[in-house]
Amino acid sequence: MILVAVLGGCATAYQPMGDTGGFYHQKVAENAYIIGFKGNGFTDSQRANDFAKLRAAEIGVKLGFTHFVIEGSLDKSLTQIVNMGSTTTTSGNVYGYVNSASFYGTSRTTNNAMPVFKPGVEIGVLYSEGVPEGRHLEVFVIQDVINELKAKYKITP
Repeated sequence: MILVAVLGGCATAYQPMGDTGGFYHQKVAENAYIIGFKGNGFTDSQRANDFAKLRAAEIGVKLGFTHFVIEGSLDKSLTQIVNMGSTTTTSGNVYGYVNSASFYGTSRTTNNAMPVFKPGVEIGVLYSEGVPEGRHLEVFVIQDVINELKAKYKITP
């Protein structure tokens, strides 16, 4: 449990895009945006999805809307190979003779590269004042999304 708590603290924070990830957005119409979130190797996919949705809700509030729908999503996750250095192991035998010694052995060097999964998501968001017309799989109430996700991740205003 402690390890999970420590590693959870290293996950990408809810922040604008930076060196360790974050959110970004692009306006495509007066009531439509593309919003994304990219995480680091300690971030899980659920957190990345939640943070994209939270950013969508915050933009909606700023624009004066009350609801939004997600019209589509794109998985922007990637796996990178990270070089963690190398390890050299030496083994052999030492032979001693009166005032001298000799060593016969071998060394083996191993490259320590490991894959690191970095989740990312991009969503297309359509905003509305009130419940949108038409058929949608899920309609989000902006203030409910903000309240739920800020409480879940302990984000203060």
